Amino acid sequence: MGETAAYEVWHGDTLVGALRDVSVDQPWFLCRFVPGAGWGELGPLFAAQEEARRERFPEHLIGAIAAVRDLGVELRPVGGGEPIRPWMIYLNEERSSFRY
Repeated sequence: MGETAAYEVWHGDTLVGALRDVSVDQPWFLCRFVPGAGWGELGPLFAAQEEARRERFPEHLIGAIAAVRDLGVELRPVGGGEPIRPWMIYLNEERSSFRY
């Protein structure tokens, strides 16, 4: 735990940010997201996804969920190890979560 990043979030060759303070609430991993250089481009997609979640996934917002899923972001452990391709990931600067 603490302030050390546990994972870096990558989209292709672009660093999107880092995940810190990871804890588990099965089946979700809960964490704090710290944006990186690539966040400006992807942030609006994650904001739309968050709106869909807040609205309890209405049909007209489901495309936002698919858009994030189709990004294929990768979580790379800072300490080394195999990258993770999350099945679902929610990123914002307050509370973030993922599952794989």
